[in-house]
Amino acid sequence: MTFHAQMASPLGRILLCSDGAHLTGLYFVGQKDCPALQGLPQPSPKADPTAGLMGGAPIKDIRVRRRQDELDLFGDADGKAGHTEALRLGPLSLMQEATPSAAADVFEQTHGELGEYFAGRRRTFSVPLHLEGTAFQKKVWKALLAIPYGEYVSYGDVALAAGLTAGHGRPVGTAVGRNPITLIVPCHRVLSSAGRLNGYTGGLERKFALLELEGLILG
Repeated sequence: MTFHAQMASPLGRILLCSDGAHLTGLYFVGQKDCPALQGLPQPSPKADPTAGLMGGAPIKDIRVRRRQDELDLFGDADGKAGHTEALRLGPLSLMQEATPSAAADVFEQTHGELGEYFAGRRRTFSVPLHLEGTAFQKKVWKALLAIPYGEYVSYGDVALAAGLTAGHGRPVGTAVGRNPITLIVPCHRVLSSAGRLNGYTGGLERKFALLELEGLILG
């Protein structure tokens, strides 16, 4: 049985899924692969993961650069501290009255670690995960978990890290797009070979915001 919880986040409402011992899903509510549950807005199956504008220009064409200096978790590279203070999570809400304590503990841990991440105090997660997919997808998702905070790679890089060839970039991109635990399994850190944002199942505005939160320069 799958148990669910939800919370508000700086980037929109988040849905959590658990098998009772692990986190099995993390979705932004409304993204096209988000489970359709009673009481939640229905996902849009036609949502375009490459759509979105910023300043009148397509977000997918924005280039990403790494900061030259060491990322300060409590301020940006210009020394402006406190910009993460408003990035707070709302309270955790269990969606089943009979949620067992083990599943509730997984949700509480996830809520706490996400809160620290959005506040700029966490770079890695320790929530127990269970990723359900094909052997190929699991190889790709394992490679995603190895991408460090504040870094980015290309789809070809992910293919190589998964023991494939750089020519597997297209099927790797499909597997990245089907990642069921967004944010914690950091598919937002995968860009095109030219360093552009390209696409994101949760929406390119969110991908932009997550990369900016992690200290990357976009523009």
